[in-house]
Amino acid sequence: MVSYLLQGNDRLAITGIDCSPQAIEMARQMVPGVLFNVGDLREMPYGDDSFDMVMCLEVLEHLPDPHKGLRELRRVTSAHCLVSVPHEPFFRATNFLRGKHVPAWGRDPEHLQHWTGRQFHRLVAQYFEIKRFVYSFPWVIVLGRKL
Repeated sequence: MVSYLLQGNDRLAITGIDCSPQAIEMARQMVPGVLFNVGDLREMPYGDDSFDMVMCLEVLEHLPDPHKGLRELRRVTSAHCLVSVPHEPFFRATNFLRGKHVPAWGRDPEHLQHWTGRQFHRLVAQYFEIKRFVYSFPWVIVLGRKL
C-alpha cells in the first residue's frame, strides 16, 4: 500500500505505526525512507491534527474497544480518515468456503468485533462525516471527514 501511494508522489510524507516490532522492521525493509514507528493505535505518539489523512485498514476488528481507536484517529487527523473492516457475515462465509477456520464456521479467532455494512457506517459516523462508503468484497471501506 505504501509503495503504491508513493508512486508519482515523491513529496508525499508518510508515517506508519504498528504494535508489532517485526511488522515495523519488515515495513522499513520494504519501503526505505518512510518513517515507521512501533506504537498503539489507541495511544498514538503524535500531536492533535498531525496528519491530513489517516488510514486504518483491517485493524478495528482486532480491538476490544474500537471507539478508542476511532477517537484517536479523529484526534491525529486534521481532515480525513480512511478505515476498512471485514464485511460480516460475508467475510466469515468466504473463510468457511475456502476451508479457513472451518470448526468455527469461518469465524476468525483474532477478530473481536464483527460488523455488517450498516453497523460499521453507524459506528464511524459517530466520529467522522461519511464522505464515501463502499463495499469491496469482502470488506467495508469508509472515507470520513473530521467533524
